[in-house]
Amino acid sequence: MQIKALAEKLRNYKGKVGASKKGNKPLAAYNGLKPSELRELYHSMILARRIEMEEKLLLRKGHCRFVIGCGGKELIDVVGAHMLRPKDPFLGYYRNKAFDMHRGALLSEKMKEAIGDVRGKAVGGMIQPSHSAYPDLEILPQASPTGSHALEAAGLGGAIIHPTPISEKAVYPGGRYPKDSVVYCAIGEGSTSSPEFARAVFYSVFDHTPNVFAIYNCGWAISVSVEEQFPEGNPTTPFEGYQRFGLKIMNFDGTDIKESLVNVKEAIEYARSGAGPVLMNIKVTREESHSGSDDQSFYMDPDLQKWHIENDCSLKTGLTLLQDGILSPKQIGTMWDKIDTEVTQVSEAAVKDFQPKTHEYIMSKVLSCTFPDIEKRWAEIIKTGNVDRAAAFSEYHQKKYFLKPDLPETLGPMTMRAAVNYTLFELMAHSPEAVLFGEDVADFSGDILEHPEKMDLLKGKGGVFLVTKNLQRRFGRERVFNTPLDEAGILGRALGHIYQGRRPLAEIQFLDYVSPAYQVLKDRICTLHQRSNGQWTAQMVIRVTYGGYKQGAGAFWHSEANIGTFINMPGLHVVVPSNAHDAAGLLRTAYACNDPVLFCESVALYNRRDWEGVPVETEYPAFDKLIPFGEAHTYFPEHNDVAIITYGLTVHMARKCAEILMDKGVGARVIDLRTVRPLDVDTIIKAAEECGRVIVVTEDRFFGGAAATISGVITSSDSISYLEAPVKLITAIDSRVAYGADGDAICLPTTEKILTAVSEVMEY
Repeated sequence: MQIKALAEKLRNYKGKVGASKKGNKPLAAYNGLKPSELRELYHSMILARRIEMEEKLLLRKGHCRFVIGCGGKELIDVVGAHMLRPKDPFLGYYRNKAFDMHRGALLSEKMKEAIGDVRGKAVGGMIQPSHSAYPDLEILPQASPTGSHALEAAGLGGAIIHPTPISEKAVYPGGRYPKDSVVYCAIGEGSTSSPEFARAVFYSVFDHTPNVFAIYNCGWAISVSVEEQFPEGNPTTPFEGYQRFGLKIMNFDGTDIKESLVNVKEAIEYARSGAGPVLMNIKVTREESHSGSDDQSFYMDPDLQKWHIENDCSLKTGLTLLQDGILSPKQIGTMWDKIDTEVTQVSEAAVKDFQPKTHEYIMSKVLSCTFPDIEKRWAEIIKTGNVDRAAAFSEYHQKKYFLKPDLPETLGPMTMRAAVNYTLFELMAHSPEAVLFGEDVADFSGDILEHPEKMDLLKGKGGVFLVTKNLQRRFGRERVFNTPLDEAGILGRALGHIYQGRRPLAEIQFLDYVSPAYQVLKDRICTLHQRSNGQWTAQMVIRVTYGGYKQGAGAFWHSEANIGTFINMPGLHVVVPSNAHDAAGLLRTAYACNDPVLFCESVALYNRRDWEGVPVETEYPAFDKLIPFGEAHTYFPEHNDVAIITYGLTVHMARKCAEILMDKGVGARVIDLRTVRPLDVDTIIKAAEECGRVIVVTEDRFFGGAAATISGVITSSDSISYLEAPVKLITAIDSRVAYGADGDAICLPTTEKILTAVSEVMEY
């Protein structure tokens, strides 16, 4: 029912009205709420619907571009907001306007959100209306891919009860949420069909987290009936087996205030007690079509449309409060008039003073920090950690974690695997907020963890390539642990920890295994800072291996180097070191950065000492040494016949080519980009201008790959006029990498292919 008609119907109500409640004593019929509290609940419900009406008016006037309705969900919203504690985090979706208003969101903020005004503190015009982000109200940033926020909620539930302490120097000193918090997640029944929701419920049960999932079941996901999604039209049915392990499943009518008050309170108390998570299947109505582009009258049974209107929770709650003497028709009329006037005035003021976005403003929200910020944070990490490094490495040697007791920077050249392992030890030792997890990262798993005497007799695992070896032995099972084999779950867990204030080091075994977690990475992690108007950061490092050249043992999903997929994600740094020195320096920078970093480690380089005779091992950098993102390293800077621009393993192929070419009188400059997002544009352009001939070499494929982007830096700048030959690209062929050594040789760049390309550009 339209809110204006609803308000008039209640104002003019002629039915039975209960005797006015005198005083303000708790009412047993309303689960102990006082009349004043019930009036406040109803005020928030009506206010939310009036805001929705205003958004539609602004849409018609051209000031608002998007409207999505909350009608039918207001009651369960305000009941949840009332029953939760102020510090209980809320992860919702675009139907939770009434929750926002009851928790204290300002009307002026909602109007600025509607028109996309930069003055809006919550989202700053970055995202559509009804996608909230209110840190002071613990309403976490929302996004349109709604199913995945359940995975964040489960991750946060696990992070809150996680035993690892959080220091006073963390992003959120001491941890953002108390140990007895409840994580409340509101979600539409359609979104519960997503794999992320299924995994969220699993993790909540498996980790025994304090999560409440409130499923707003209006029966329709756009035009798809709930009957076509779940047995019996009930989204909780797939999870009934989990009740054996503490999951509480509840089904109730979210259009009935008395029933809702009882059930929501019971759910929150159950989760807070530590008994387990809760699934609430809540029957609600849909008072409007899915969104402005949808018209439910096209497909919904007219009798069902009528049912939705007659069971509108704002209408039913108003009638109940009238019949029980909590409100009178006159009071409801007065309430509506005041809300109507206030919304109109605030809306007009917002439109009158509208401030548009600029290019610079939008770009300022994508990433959160600069290199000076990172340097300052790294210095603070070192100071706060207060670790006697010499004593620490002596201890590590005594426990046989390392062959020598010396500081790593004194050991001389080492492999990249050794450097990453050393760096992870140092990060974990200096920063109590560091937690490391993923598939197979721990030394041990399962029952043997209860038997240290048995572990002492075994070497332990520590990653499929042994990069995380001995970290669990040293830092314990709470800080270094295996996860289920679920990449989306790994990143959902990482999100939970960053919301609580930790700095997760999440590992995904191979770059191509990120695919199941693509939505979580692209739509949740990489957008967090921008869609929250810079109010939240996603301080995490996602370590992955990538690439071929594993003596032909890789193929398809183990030899992927599709970096281009990830450099197309605003908000993500993509780092690809080629040696031990850079791996250590860049990993420190990544850890001290408050933005998400995809840290790509070439498997083929882990244990290489040389590449076709070219030394690969390098020294470990001094502990205060950081390498800025977007700062390339140049080999043979004095050479200017041809520039070979590359990153990762192919850097050493290019170096080998440069040695061969020197004997032929050709001077090849080799640029190791070190990071592919951001790119060192200045060094790329300088190489093009000074050499005139450029070859770009990547393990990525051409279509959508990094090579074309690097080439585009040159061809879209004035440096194109310095070129004496077209930019030549050496990439993987347009195929997945075939099995065997012959597959690598055919599918991937080789020294011979680079030398051929040099001959071609030199002869042009």
